[in-house]
Amino acid sequence: ELVSAGLCSVDQRKIDYGEASQEVIEAQKVAQANKAGVWSIERSEEAVGGGGPASPTSARAVEQIKTVQLSEICSGNHFYYTVIGDETSGLIEESMRLFTANNGTTGAPCDVRKNKIVAALFDGSWYRARILEKKGIKASVLYVDHGNMNSVPIATHLRPLDESLGTDKIPAVAKEAYLALTEVRSLDDDDGHDAAAMLQRIAWGKPVNARIFCDIDGKAQVALMDPTSSSSINEQLIAAGLARKSKQFKVYSIENRMVDASII
Repeated sequence: ELVSAGLCSVDQRKIDYGEASQEVIEAQKVAQANKAGVWSIERSEEAVGGGGPASPTSARAVEQIKTVQLSEICSGNHFYYTVIGDETSGLIEESMRLFTANNGTTGAPCDVRKNKIVAALFDGSWYRARILEKKGIKASVLYVDHGNMNSVPIATHLRPLDESLGTDKIPAVAKEAYLALTEVRSLDDDDGHDAAAMLQRIAWGKPVNARIFCDIDGKAQVALMDPTSSSSINEQLIAAGLARKSKQFKVYSIENRMVDASII
């Protein structure tokens, strides 16, 4: 049922070793042909890179503008967001609903090494999570499709995730981001706390536009556009004295990753 609906894929190694049934293989072929579920979002190597080595220009980022919603605020310039209308969100929500129905809510032994993707229990359902740190009988996890973090008991709140549901097969829905060229103090500082509160007040719980300039170490560098203002939230935080503009070396770091650096 999951394979034919495109909600999971068959491990290629099982196909290669003759361990997958012909029925399951045929079901996957039908899902691929219909571009159902995961097959609607996966791209071939030809689509990504044209089958050849990337040129210096193509390796650089082109500015993207997306309508997003913040899902977690970590500080005044650090947050997670989800893209409104992203079909991956509905796909993984249904896949994890079925995962919960098939496995119940009992934990199971699993690998809890740092950065391992597992299933973590939250409010009676399983969600995809990355292991951040193991602390005795508990583990700190990041729910990769929502951006929130939690500390959970390993024995009762973690279990292995189906390989077909890994983030290498279905990308994480929540994207980590920083306000580009905008420096704030930590949450322990009054100004840092006020910066996070201002970000929440302006952008939380509603659609906002994100100008995505590039990624640095997998983290999007963005300008969030306040729909009620002509200036970005980055600029508003700086104008309020709760943030400062980054030093020139950080400006160069972003410019060197972009096709058109003049927009910075």
